[in-house]
Amino acid sequence: MRQKVIIAFFLCAINYSAFSQQYLVPLKKQDTLMVSDIKTTHLLFDKKIKYLDIGSPYFVADTLQHMIRLKHIGEELTDVRSQLSNLTVITVDGGYYSITLEYNRFADLLTYEVKKSEEIVDGIIKASQKVKEKSSELVSLCDQLKRHSNTILSIKNGKKGDLKVKVSGIFYNKEKIGIRIDLKNESTIDFDIDHILFRTKLHKRFNKDYLYQERVITPLHTCATNLEIIGHGSQTITMLFDKFMLNENEKLAIDIFEAKGGRSVTVDIPRKVLLQPKII
Repeated sequence: MRQKVIIAFFLCAINYSAFSQQYLVPLKKQDTLMVSDIKTTHLLFDKKIKYLDIGSPYFVADTLQHMIRLKHIGEELTDVRSQLSNLTVITVDGGYYSITLEYNRFADLLTYEVKKSEEIVDGIIKASQKVKEKSSELVSLCDQLKRHSNTILSIKNGKKGDLKVKVSGIFYNKEKIGIRIDLKNESTIDFDIDHILFRTKLHKRFNKDYLYQERVITPLHTCATNLEIIGHGSQTITMLFDKFMLNENEKLAIDIFEAKGGRSVTVDIPRKVLLQPKII
């Protein structure tokens, strides 16, 4: 009886294995790439690389946007496990690539242009499409804000400094906040903006022992492509954010830093002003 049960279980396992294979569709024959330990192999893709995996510690790879650099570490060369591996790559457009790697110290071909893959990862494509759609919406909102002015009281930075900053508009539309700043360079030397930092800070400190953690508010999009303000020139920049609000004792600080230079400027927006944006 026990033998019959074992045989029946074995037959069920075979049938299950055969049935499960119906869901696995093997890819077409994979390419084999020879990789050396004394030469570097380069793979060039037409799209940026989003995901990279290599199956063996004896092969190493790193990426630079559209390119992968491959090399063998040159150890355990007689070990069979160091001779073969596989490389899996997914690009930002969903292209899927699976390549067999084989060790060859004297590999002749070192640079390959990888043709477009027939296999596609749908999830990557959908995520990429969502990013494009969101970017398109933000660009459209930028164009919309150009046609609107704001009647808020202009907020300016202090008199010191070469760069004058004025907050000339705060807008609200579909869970998005837009902050427009006008910049004027009062120096004859161009001011190249490195980055603009938006952070919360206390409007008034309660006492010396009071601990406060500033928060950085990260923009979703910048409605400007040129961040250079020529000597005695001016520039208007609008930044878009997901909806946010400050605590009762906070204000919003805007810090503007110069690229490769020591100049910077700060302007503060009171909470009560942020609470009264122009509705678009």
